[in-house]
Amino acid sequence: MSTNRTTSRPSDVFIEEDEVTRNKRGIPWIRLEQALHTEGCPLCHLVMTEARKHLTSILHEYVLDVSVRKKLHASFGFCNDHAWLAREVESELHSDGQHLGTLHESIIQMETEALRKAYAMGRDEGAKRRALKKVGLHPIVRRVIEAITPGSECFLCRSSRATGRFYASQCILMCCDNDFRTLFESKTLLLCRRHFKTVLLEAHELNAVDYFVSQQIAKVERLSAQITLFLERHAVERRHEPRGTEWHSWLSALEHCSCKNGVDRVCEPGVLYSPIKKGTNR
Repeated sequence: MSTNRTTSRPSDVFIEEDEVTRNKRGIPWIRLEQALHTEGCPLCHLVMTEARKHLTSILHEYVLDVSVRKKLHASFGFCNDHAWLAREVESELHSDGQHLGTLHESIIQMETEALRKAYAMGRDEGAKRRALKKVGLHPIVRRVIEAITPGSECFLCRSSRATGRFYASQCILMCCDNDFRTLFESKTLLLCRRHFKTVLLEAHELNAVDYFVSQQIAKVERLSAQITLFLERHAVERRHEPRGTEWHSWLSALEHCSCKNGVDRVCEPGVLYSPIKKGTNR
């Protein structure tokens, strides 16, 4: 009499993966890993890359999209950084300016109408004020300034901050992974001050805070030593010495304090996460 025995094959065995292992098969890790191979702040690199992709998509496909138009109307166009990044993207698309011209046509028309209305209202209020002999900001000035003040910030700035926070959370998730640490601890990488704060604000466990703070201290100390060496080598008696990585330390310091060129710094992470309470003085 034979008995049937069921043998489990390796493919039948379910092996539970941890979150880090699963994450390393996803696109966010691939992009973060690529950024960790660059120099300077990897989060600045990711924010700039995503903003460029976003603008390319808008100019190539969504110039006539109603939702995009509404966002641009609310902010009276792009901020300075994203406006000139859009100019670069327009050139990369081999366009003569038609895409940006189309987006800005309705914005300029809206501003023209707003100025006309504001000027008319200001003149009427000004006439009444003269009769009452009131002093202060002239109604025309007040109305015109109100008319051309954006009701919302640049929507790409909001998107860029969301990108920064997302990849900061990815750094926190991966901070115990050996591959991440090997790349992150490279001497060529240094989180800018803004994105260092973003990473800390995403951390919820002490081990992650300890790791990133200790790394930032070591990296900033290294940068400080490089700047000192860079300046010392300007002395006449040391000008013959060969130049090393310290010769670019002033650029690293510039990026550390102010982010990579094109990354918005208007809203610092501390402000975003810690709103001022009513009745308190800043």
